[in-house]
Amino acid sequence: MIIGVDAREMEGKPTGVATYLRNILERIALPQNTRLQLYFKSEIPDVFPDLDAERVLLKSNGSNVMWQQWTLRKELIRRKVNFFFSPSNSAPLYFPGIQAVTIHDLSFFREPTWFSLKERVSRQFTTACSVRHADRIYAVSDHVRNEIIQRFRLPASAVMVTPNGVTRKKIDLVSRKLLREAYQIGARKIILYVGLILNRRHVPTLIQAMPFLNDDYQLVIIGKNRTFPPLNLTEIAKNASVENRVQVLEYVSDKVLHDYYQMADYFVYLSEYEGFGIPPLEAMSYDLPVIVSCAPAMDEIFRDAALFVDQISPQAVQSAIRQLEDNKVRLPLIEAGKRLVEQYSWEKTAKMISEDWERLLATRR
Repeated sequence: MIIGVDAREMEGKPTGVATYLRNILERIALPQNTRLQLYFKSEIPDVFPDLDAERVLLKSNGSNVMWQQWTLRKELIRRKVNFFFSPSNSAPLYFPGIQAVTIHDLSFFREPTWFSLKERVSRQFTTACSVRHADRIYAVSDHVRNEIIQRFRLPASAVMVTPNGVTRKKIDLVSRKLLREAYQIGARKIILYVGLILNRRHVPTLIQAMPFLNDDYQLVIIGKNRTFPPLNLTEIAKNASVENRVQVLEYVSDKVLHDYYQMADYFVYLSEYEGFGIPPLEAMSYDLPVIVSCAPAMDEIFRDAALFVDQISPQAVQSAIRQLEDNKVRLPLIEAGKRLVEQYSWEKTAKMISEDWERLLATRR
């Protein structure tokens, strides 16, 4: 039997979904007597060198929707693929085999103004159709599961929670000191944000908090800017007169990202809507104290392991940073973060998905 996977997210500069897919595929235990095929649209990237899988390139200049619903679907049928996994919200419709799809969030339903008309309509349509055609839907949190069930009126048995994970990091204080010297950071305190820059994550608010903090604080923002309408973060920093204390890096290598996590002092993530929130959990794996905003999934995942701000404002961020300067606040949060990291491992999630694939395939044997 053949298991196919939509692996387009691994092309180009990977984002959160690519991290999710990579960690699942690196740890998946395939059911007996199955073969794995990975499908790409633009290129076959140099990933998973040790993974026993056939790489299939279906090159196309068309839209992602047309590629998935026409080019990919035809090839899956031609190759007699038995099971297909889509790691990001949409799946090929009218595919005769078994299908599983992961839903990371429903932000495009929750707040349509965060997206252009074209993107919003496309995401809403493909997600709504996919969840109704899929044999199994994986949700990354209980919050997303409940949203899916309520919005699409699906039976609870159709939606399974398979949370995101993280890998515990080894923290080396000597390396941290050397890195800060190499990056010429010195004694400055680093506030870090990592993730796609979206309107709902209020990165401008984080920038606007900088004038309320001493000059020895520096903000580092790492992530691709996908705001709509577009926001110019550099201009926002200039308007707040903190351009010399704000560094915006759209994309960095894994090595540089690791360096900044090691060098940082605080991690701030002011999102009003998330399906899960991998970056704060990743920060906790580096023993960083984390500040987050109140939102259903954030409350579910991070509970007592992060410092929550009641409102998303520059003053609230400044107050939270000041609280974390107190060891009696910061150190218990770091310890709670360590315990939380142990609960969310990619190994556990991959095992859950492996076992579910086995169950689903058993229905067609």
